[in-house]
Amino acid sequence: MHLPASIRTVAELCAERRSTLPEGPGVYAFWWVGEKATLLAANRTVVLKGPNEVRVTVEYRDWWPADLAYPCLYVGKSTNIRKRFGLHIKRKSQGRLHDAHPQNHKASPNTTSCQLRWGIEHIFPRETDPLGVIFGSVGFSYRTDFPDNAIAERFFEEDRLVGTWRPWFNIDSER
Repeated sequence: MHLPASIRTVAELCAERRSTLPEGPGVYAFWWVGEKATLLAANRTVVLKGPNEVRVTVEYRDWWPADLAYPCLYVGKSTNIRKRFGLHIKRKSQGRLHDAHPQNHKASPNTTSCQLRWGIEHIFPRETDPLGVIFGSVGFSYRTDFPDNAIAERFFEEDRLVGTWRPWFNIDSER
């Protein structure tokens, strides 16, 4: 999933006349395939609600493993890869879906399945065309080969990849 040959750009996937993404279950990842300097120049601070509603400041750092070709933005699991991809992108929704908070507080996501869109809008708070950023700089990969005990294996694989790849948008105060 992390090799460049397995990562397709969001623009490429959305340009397909008929989606080739599977409608079955699997684990997926979104990647920053644009200029790494652009990502590292973005807003890298988020304020989360911690235990007892206490605010916790988190700084996104350049902490990805050296063997990754691209920085990982988000890892997830789904019972339908194609549908979840669409929920993350929300490409029929132009402009911003989430208001930028002046003190970097995490906004409530538009849906519980649009963490990528929320994350891009958060780190680029002045961007009026977040879909343009996503189409121009984000890639997507997945795997669906979980034959035995698939539900449990997808859960463990997502958890392992989050711990290994350290994606920015998977950080919350509950993990």
